[in-house]
Amino acid sequence: MSRPHSYLDVLARVLALPVSEGLASSDERFHAASAGADTLIVDVEKRRYHRVPDARPLSFEDATQDGVTQAALQLEHRDGIRTIALAAQDDSFWTPLPDPRVIGLPRIVQRHDTAWTSPAPPPSDAPQRTRLTDWLASLVALAVLAFFAAFGFNALRWSLEGGWNLLWLLVGLPVFPVFTVLTLSTAYGFFRTAVPPRQALNAIDVSRDERFRIGEPLAFRVDATVPASVGDQPAEPPPQVFARLVVQTVNDKEDGSWSVNDWAWDADPADCVSSTLTGTGERHVHYAGTVTASRNMPRKAQERWHLTLSANQEAGTEPFYVTSLATPPLITPHRMVQPPDRLAQLNALLHGEELALVRTAYGRKNSKAFFEDFASEDIQAVFTVDVEALVDHAMAAGWHEGKIKTERVGGDSTLYLLKEGPAYKVMFTERWWTESLYESTDLRSTVARYLVATNLFVRRLPGAQALEIPAPYSDMRPDSAPSVSATDETPPQSSRSDASSRQ
Repeated sequence: MSRPHSYLDVLARVLALPVSEGLASSDERFHAASAGADTLIVDVEKRRYHRVPDARPLSFEDATQDGVTQAALQLEHRDGIRTIALAAQDDSFWTPLPDPRVIGLPRIVQRHDTAWTSPAPPPSDAPQRTRLTDWLASLVALAVLAFFAAFGFNALRWSLEGGWNLLWLLVGLPVFPVFTVLTLSTAYGFFRTAVPPRQALNAIDVSRDERFRIGEPLAFRVDATVPASVGDQPAEPPPQVFARLVVQTVNDKEDGSWSVNDWAWDADPADCVSSTLTGTGERHVHYAGTVTASRNMPRKAQERWHLTLSANQEAGTEPFYVTSLATPPLITPHRMVQPPDRLAQLNALLHGEELALVRTAYGRKNSKAFFEDFASEDIQAVFTVDVEALVDHAMAAGWHEGKIKTERVGGDSTLYLLKEGPAYKVMFTERWWTESLYESTDLRSTVARYLVATNLFVRRLPGAQALEIPAPYSDMRPDSAPSVSATDETPPQSSRSDASSRQ
């Protein structure tokens, strides 16, 4: 099982039902999850759902009907096990999903647990003796092992008398150490009571920054106590707490359809910090950290932000803290302190120094700011040249010289310029496959498209969209594989390749 699909999450919140872990069909079209006492089934492809009362989903299976493989869902119903062939159901079986563009995204279901305990550990490997005969058998086995260990020791002692007694060494040397180790290990397993510890927190109190801004760290702190035990098991605090900042958005597609997507940012794990023991046998712990949403995330008309805190990242572990956050305001662009001149922009774009130029422009030359720390508007304000001016500068400076190859090469996801006869090409290669993405006898036209294809910053320049070329694997052909000498590897026996599996 895994996290429920975002459609299931939205639907469960609209219906005010708690949703559990989700199941998915093999083709990912159908998803199901328990919602309270019922089961919710979603058809992601056609954005519709069905609710089965008093049922629990068990598994998806691929059933063959009339020679066609279809997804079928097995349910544990009050009348027994029930199987539904989902693809065979007509429209009357389904209900259209609530359109979040109309009703809005439902509110996040908040969760503020004051106690958390890790799942029960697997059964101990310590022997379980429930009957008197089990105890007697264990005692007899221990006594036999101890007798042979003592016999081996005596054999060594007798050999010290010399003469023919030295022959006792042949018995004592192997018997004494072997049976001594067996006796000690058996005694340890007999007397020990293996009780693995449980991770637990009590009196959980979470504090966080009330002011939330995109691109700025959101600080949080978890204070809690650790009980002395959980039942008959000793307790210990979880070593780390994991924070995740999530925004759920509605994407309005060009064809009139919609989708719900989650953007998430994970914080570095917050380590456990223990304080002094209290008189109750409990100890205090706290965890502190920050999580930041990237400035370059695309904003949507509808957004739901929330923060989750979990004590571990194992599958099936629910967060102990979920809180909604107010929608942050639009990003305030960075204030430019040193606008770059035209020549500096062109040289930075050609020589891979774009991020350094952006940092300098905003007075952060010696900082560790990365690409995601700047919004699209910030970057566009730095690079004001258009793509035609960049290509002209590249041609005048001879930037392309030394980059044009005269024979095909191998590599892993590599783009390069190639001259074959009178034509110039933008080539893509990965291991044994190679593909021509663009071909022209005009060198300038080919260089322009190569710049747009290989540089994310160039892709944002005015006029760059008209120079974009097809993505790799759009026309993969068996006869386009490079020679063995180009890759220094033996090509596979099959001449076909599943391009979709590589994307």
